[in-house]
Amino acid sequence: MLRIPILFFALAMAVLTGCDADGSTGHPPPFVDSDSDTIPDSEDNCPTVPNPNQRDLDGDGLGDLCDDDDDGDGQPDGFDNCQFVSNPDQEDSDGDGIGDACDDIDNNDDDGDGIPDDDDNCPNTPNPGQEDSDGDGIGDACDNDGDNDGVNDDADNCPNTPNPGQEDQDGDGIGDACDDDVDGDGVDNDSDNCPLVANSDQTDTDGDGIGDACDNDKDGDGITDTEDNCPLTPNPGQEDADSDGIGDVCDSDRDGDGVDNGVDNCPDTPNPDQMDTDGDGLGNACDSDDDGDGIDDGADNCPLIANADQTDTDGDGIGDACDSDDDGDGVDDGSDNCPLVPNPGQEDTDNDGVGDACDSLTDSDNDGIGDDVDNCPTVPNPGQEDLDSDGLGDACDNDDDGDGVDDGADNCPTVPNVDQSDTDGDGLGDLCDSDDDGDGVDDGVDNCQFIANPDQTDTDGDGIGDACDSDDDGDGVDDGADNCPLIANPGQEDQDGDGIGDACDDDVDGDGVNNDVDNCPTTANVGQEDLDGDGIGDACDDDTDGDGVDNGVDNCPLIANPGQEDQDGDGIGDACD
Repeated sequence: MLRIPILFFALAMAVLTGCDADGSTGHPPPFVDSDSDTIPDSEDNCPTVPNPNQRDLDGDGLGDLCDDDDDGDGQPDGFDNCQFVSNPDQEDSDGDGIGDACDDIDNNDDDGDGIPDDDDNCPNTPNPGQEDSDGDGIGDACDNDGDNDGVNDDADNCPNTPNPGQEDQDGDGIGDACDDDVDGDGVDNDSDNCPLVANSDQTDTDGDGIGDACDNDKDGDGITDTEDNCPLTPNPGQEDADSDGIGDVCDSDRDGDGVDNGVDNCPDTPNPDQMDTDGDGLGNACDSDDDGDGIDDGADNCPLIANADQTDTDGDGIGDACDSDDDGDGVDDGSDNCPLVPNPGQEDTDNDGVGDACDSLTDSDNDGIGDDVDNCPTVPNPGQEDLDSDGLGDACDNDDDGDGVDDGADNCPTVPNVDQSDTDGDGLGDLCDSDDDGDGVDDGVDNCQFIANPDQTDTDGDGIGDACDSDDDGDGVDDGADNCPLIANPGQEDQDGDGIGDACDDDVDGDGVNNDVDNCPTTANVGQEDLDGDGIGDACDDDTDGDGVDNGVDNCPLIANPGQEDQDGDGIGDACD
């Protein structure tokens, strides 16, 4: 108990004498705080830099605010990609300037494509769009089989479209599954009338939308081509008069007599000799009046010799015109001194060559035909030919065909042609001229019978030659108004308004650059500018800078920036801001 009073006494004396308990003087040392942060310099880890919290991350006795290496990893803060986390190796997988040691683990983006690794289907390969064609969870950018068809992309002819069989019909290296032109004929599948069979001309005879190259019924007559005797001409009845296996509608010789229909005077009746007794253009084989005397052959007593009057002196059923013994006396007319009066004895008392039986008859021209029945009594014509049956024999008739034009001036003296038409001016009237227009092509096969066109060009194949066809290309627009008269274009599209339709215009957009070298063939761009060099001109390129982002949404449409970085969020990408 004695110790306590002594202690209090000692303390009291210390106060009274001004001495500290340790015997020093009672005046405190001076308070120095150079940086005014309330921490005396003697205790301040940054005495010249205010840092009241005295933070010292690496515990090296230097406060962070005055320490050039806050985390003590040997990397100066100005160059340290993790200033407050020790990482002497400075690893930065995604190259975003933030070291892996301090890059937000929950939002780590090693490839810097803006997609956190945990959500990124290619965490080490930039692919901001996260495209995954085959839906296998591996992005196309890092998937060696983007379409998941079992064929690696580097060998896959359709890397983004599944096609395990790798079919490539046209052998162009692009698989059928993703080839816009499977048959390689230059026509896209969606407009190709035979998408699996090459047919660049797109011929479609029956117009059914299926090209001839793949149509098993090209003419659309309901008969398959292998069974059709006219596969390119509709003939559902399959008529074949000469049974040669070629249908009548496409048989150039329907009757099979060796004479083409166009020049055959009986195209449906075989007559290889083409005999035409009366010269009326109808062969005897199909002419009901072979001699053209107005009497049908069945009733004509001289079916091959014109004798409209049907005279039959001896009544033997054979007309005098074709009877070698008109009077039936047993003596041929050529020797008979009375050919029209029977006198088998041939008595001729006066030896004048006229038999007594007929000598009383007058025969002024001495042709053996009495004047009273002679159609040319003063001109010898024992045959009594009379082409126009006008009762005046041809020998003395100055208009044999009875068309009102004298034989000397008639360009068809034996064929009636009142108008004397002569298209080619060759002196032969059209009615007796086998080539009216004189182009070397017979009228029967000439596609312009009255207009010379030796080449027979028929652009639209309608059977009417271009020379006389008002619509050469068959598009429904007359040539005079057609802006492509030789190429079918019923719509008459003319983008550049130069009067030449797009279908035949070498420069559709009228910019002075031909379509085949124009990088925007349907959009005028004289300068052919192509910023990204992709072969598509800027004027028609949806992605002018070629960064994979369409112009309409690209925040730098003229500078490639696939990542579309925009640090200040002002809608203008960093690449062009």
